[in-house]
Amino acid sequence: MSTRSDDTASLVDPGSQQRIDEVADALRRRGGSATSAELASDLGIHPSTARFHLDHLVEQGRATMTRRHRATRGRPHTLFILVSDEGPRAYRLLAQMLVEEVVLANNPTATAMRIGQRWGRRRPGDLVAVLDDMGFSPTVEEDGIELRHCPFLDLARDYPQVVCSLHCGVVEGVTGQTATIDANPGVRCVVHA
Repeated sequence: MSTRSDDTASLVDPGSQQRIDEVADALRRRGGSATSAELASDLGIHPSTARFHLDHLVEQGRATMTRRHRATRGRPHTLFILVSDEGPRAYRLLAQMLVEEVVLANNPTATAMRIGQRWGRRRPGDLVAVLDDMGFSPTVEEDGIELRHCPFLDLARDYPQVVCSLHCGVVEGVTGQTATIDANPGVRCVVHA
């Protein structure tokens, strides 16, 4: 049994982030998009191995997949596209900075309501679907719409007057009606619209 000593042979190690990064680099060298077969050819590995690592890039949010239709007969190719600006995201930090700024407003509750209303007006339609898209896992109950999950729980616990008012504003923007929320972040929140 012979072993290869070059770097491409080590790409078969499924547990290594370094291997996934090497595939990302190969994708970058191809201009940011390629099929698994193209990358396999570039790296001297099996297409299934390339696909394995590409799937991990997609799971990590570092790449996306799309279908590229062929000019000839046959199934479309799966094209992997590198997401620009790789690196960690700090959305929680950004949200915290913005919430802390709203807290300093003359009337933070009213400011948060206005922001939520403006955002909600751009999403008219089914309120439950909008809340579900936001990550609240809503269910319609006798006493209102229960939000079973709060995607902003950390900030809602620290700044309920801003975050919960923002959510109430979203409800008002979507429905065009006055709303209230019985807010108990981390326990049970119910929307009344």
